[in-house]
Amino acid sequence: MKGAALLLALCLSAGAATADVARPRDLDTLLSVLQNAVIATGDATEVQIRDEKLHLTWKGTALIADPHNLFMEMQRATNDAERQELVDTYLAAFDDMLRLDTGILAPASLMPIIRPSNFAEHQPKTKALASEPWFAGLSIYLVEDSPSSTAYLQASRMQAAGLDFAAAKKIALENLAKRSPRFEPLGPKRWGLVLDGYYESSLLLDSELWRRMAEDQGEVIMVVPNRDLVVVDASGAPEAVAQLARFAQEVNETRPYPVSTYVFGWKGTHWEILPAQQ
Repeated sequence: MKGAALLLALCLSAGAATADVARPRDLDTLLSVLQNAVIATGDATEVQIRDEKLHLTWKGTALIADPHNLFMEMQRATNDAERQELVDTYLAAFDDMLRLDTGILAPASLMPIIRPSNFAEHQPKTKALASEPWFAGLSIYLVEDSPSSTAYLQASRMQAAGLDFAAAKKIALENLAKRSPRFEPLGPKRWGLVLDGYYESSLLLDSELWRRMAEDQGEVIMVVPNRDLVVVDASGAPEAVAQLARFAQEVNETRPYPVSTYVFGWKGTHWEILPAQQ
């Protein structure tokens, strides 16, 4: 069996439906559905549910599938056939993960993400993820992006491609800068940052984006309570910091993929943590 343990974070796209799946009442129900579906393919062994994830060996490679995003998509689906299509697509992405793990590292696929620094502390040293500390208890990780899935880049794979972290991060940041987020109005000089549901929090690393915004809007503060939710405020209102802090705390505790409860302020070239205000 190959040694790589890949953490799946799947971005869903269309796939062929073969049956119908009812709306799962909770994550445990969905995990049981996935477990049965994976076993039925005949391509998986050692299929177990642990820590709200599906652990399995897929065609000889150890995988860890995290279905939180799939669960949310299935809740939004309007009928059972749509939910079956989502499950089919999720399973099809396992093969994408194997190609990412065994194929040549493509620089154009690299993207940066921000997660808590203890995010990957469970990973054994032999499978350590490519990362470096950032600030505020957060670290920068690198992923390989494909149309249907993403795979966290292991340090050994990065080094085998002849890259150190600085060089790989530079490429990832250049790839990030090519993506165009939307600023959705939430109130007077307050916006939600929208990209694709996965890389919103990564946009904190795009210094040019924030330099231009501060130049145009004035003082910028923001929160990033989870990976797909960034709220930006340039109102200058005295109560803005406290409002965003309360919002970040509530969201961070109730939604998957938490990032931070801090309120950050842009200081011309970098972010700083703003003091908590009542």
